[in-house]
Amino acid sequence: MDPVKILKRSWHILWSYKALWVFGLILALTAAGSSGGSGNSGSSYRYDGENQQYELPLTEDFSEDFQKAFEEAGEEFKKIFEEGVQAAGISRSEVSTLIWIGAAFILVMLTMGIVMSIARYVSETAVIRMVDEYEATDTKMTVRSGFRIGWSRTSWRLFLINLIVNIPVFLLIGLLILDGFVMYRAVMSDGEQFAIAGMVALIGFTFLIIFVTILVMAVLVLLRQFFWRAAVLEDLGVRASLRRGFAMARENWKNIGLMWLIMMGLGIVWMIVSFISLFVLLPVAFFTAIFGAVIAAIPGMLLVGFFSLFLSGPLPWIVGGIFILPLFLTLAFSPWILLTAWQQIYASTVWTLTYREIKALPALTEDSEIDLLEA
Repeated sequence: MDPVKILKRSWHILWSYKALWVFGLILALTAAGSSGGSGNSGSSYRYDGENQQYELPLTEDFSEDFQKAFEEAGEEFKKIFEEGVQAAGISRSEVSTLIWIGAAFILVMLTMGIVMSIARYVSETAVIRMVDEYEATDTKMTVRSGFRIGWSRTSWRLFLINLIVNIPVFLLIGLLILDGFVMYRAVMSDGEQFAIAGMVALIGFTFLIIFVTILVMAVLVLLRQFFWRAAVLEDLGVRASLRRGFAMARENWKNIGLMWLIMMGLGIVWMIVSFISLFVLLPVAFFTAIFGAVIAAIPGMLLVGFFSLFLSGPLPWIVGGIFILPLFLTLAFSPWILLTAWQQIYASTVWTLTYREIKALPALTEDSEIDLLEA
């Protein structure tokens, strides 16, 4: 397998096959990210003479104190909320209306999430098939044809494969919840010395599991490229796609590992380019923000007029702005979304061509052996 040839060919397809950009935009909009947070240890600190000691609140009264603090915090938030509502001049009926509007907003976001998830897997299927068809017959499909071949049972298979691949993450979340519960029970029930030793052991075990999960997910995310393409290009079921993709990766691990390293390097380059683009595209973003504001103004005003039937003062404007904000942000940040779309298309094309090349390797080897025997 020639990685340089695959990278060059993928670059050519990216710029010559404009219909793929539409699906790349969908993939860019549906790309999910995750962020982590940090917190303090929750322990109390006491200075005693010349020694510094950590004293954990492990007394029997801690549970009662914690419950009392929780109730006091709830009362304080309720007081702040009621005073804030009164200061803003919002009536009880408007509060009730805002609650219903908030529930409607959550429902709309959930519906949009489902729609975008469907669009993601349809786009994944379409891009893989369109690139494969272009390589096989040199035929470029239209966007409409791409949606037609993407809307299939294969898209559902991609969703199920992705769900299976992410099982370690679900297990990790469950383990973290269980660890938190065990730590809480240890603090509540056991002695101080045993509780501290148990928490140290649990924390060490948790970090070990997180590290192992990261390694496993790195492998599974790589294998997912082959699971998906086995389902799309060979029309296999979920279980057959998993077996086929794993067998292909096992038999060609050197070629796949080399391509993975190359893609990791390109990923680092992409991060640098993305950081630079934040500053380079700022003038462009100024105009796209104005364009987004103009486009979002029409549905925004309609929403404000609708909410004015139930709310008064600045509330219709605030609520309408919240509903229309996703559209405005999408248009305002469209230059970066387009860059991400190109990156998504290029990466998908690279792995599709890699799959095709690896799939053809055994046939090429057999042809070479036949030629040697005939010679």
